[in-house]
Amino acid sequence: MALEQDIANLIDASNNLTTIVDNKIQSIDARVIKQAQEVEEAMKRLQTIGTGGVGTRAIGVCNYFTAQHGSAFIHLKLPLKLSLHNEMFRLDVTGYAYGEAKPVDSVFVGYCYKNGNKLVNTNCSGSHSPHIYRGSDDHVYCRLTFPTQYFLTLSVDTIRVGNGRLLKHGEIELINSQLELL
Repeated sequence: MALEQDIANLIDASNNLTTIVDNKIQSIDARVIKQAQEVEEAMKRLQTIGTGGVGTRAIGVCNYFTAQHGSAFIHLKLPLKLSLHNEMFRLDVTGYAYGEAKPVDSVFVGYCYKNGNKLVNTNCSGSHSPHIYRGSDDHVYCRLTFPTQYFLTLSVDTIRVGNGRLLKHGEIELINSQLELL
């Protein structure tokens, strides 16, 4: 009987230890999930510089890389529609056009003016023939022209200007096309 009692006590102790370990694992998992969420939030804060008001900058809102050969038009489709929005915008596009051995550095500014149903006070400067236009879908587009897109890397930053909003991650669609206008 003593041996049976010792075995029963050992089994109870083993079950208690298993419960303690399982609880610790759950506690550790919960802390890891919480820390991962905090890191993700901290990374989002690093991608936005400023208080959210005019002059606030969003970094790397749209990024692009390709190793394709051949020429291309790179279009940035903004979430601004001439029939819906009265908003000013500014985009800074930087990167490296390895195939040309040139830096990419362009700035786009303008006003999507619903009341006049047109783009006003637009200007763009920099490398790769920057151009702003109204697309066939009524959206505002910014375009760069690349004679070769081999190992092309781009990053888009935005600044909240005037009556505009801060364009953020996921709001700008980058389209690689052979068409000059979309």
